[in-house]
Amino acid sequence: MAFENRRINLRIDIDPSVSEPEVIIRTNEETALVKEIVSFLKQHTEQERSTIAVYRGNIATEADQADIIRIYSEGRKMIVWTTEGEYQARCTLRELEETLDADWFLRISRSEIINLNWVSGFDMSFKGTIKVVFEDGSYSWVSRRYVGTVERRLADLAGSRRGRHG
Repeated sequence: MAFENRRINLRIDIDPSVSEPEVIIRTNEETALVKEIVSFLKQHTEQERSTIAVYRGNIATEADQADIIRIYSEGRKMIVWTTEGEYQARCTLRELEETLDADWFLRISRSEIINLNWVSGFDMSFKGTIKVVFEDGSYSWVSRRYVGTVERRLADLAGSRRGRHG
């Protein structure tokens, strides 16, 4: 967590009449720290609550979007790779793309969508394509058609990170 060594006052009020947690940030100005806290809370609340139906054989379950590393088609199968392993989805990539959090998921080809939270890096040393390296060491490739889209998204992310820190 980027804000773990910065000083903040934290108070938790237990109120049995409250049905869902409420977070209020009191500050004299919206600083980089405040923006980081808001971003962290959004990432760990909105995305985790949103799930998609997945299957292992005939057993159905739900996968939290926060746990999805990548989604790709393999032949006629739609593979959902999560922190818990491989599942299948019974819908199209386009249908999944419409339900996924657009802040965290990015289409890198006609057949694959990745979760940026699980990407450890982008290797741009290959001419005409980008190698996506995931935190578990696995990797995938951005198709030539999507290179421009991915580069713009990375530039947007880099710009927003610069804005947060200074």
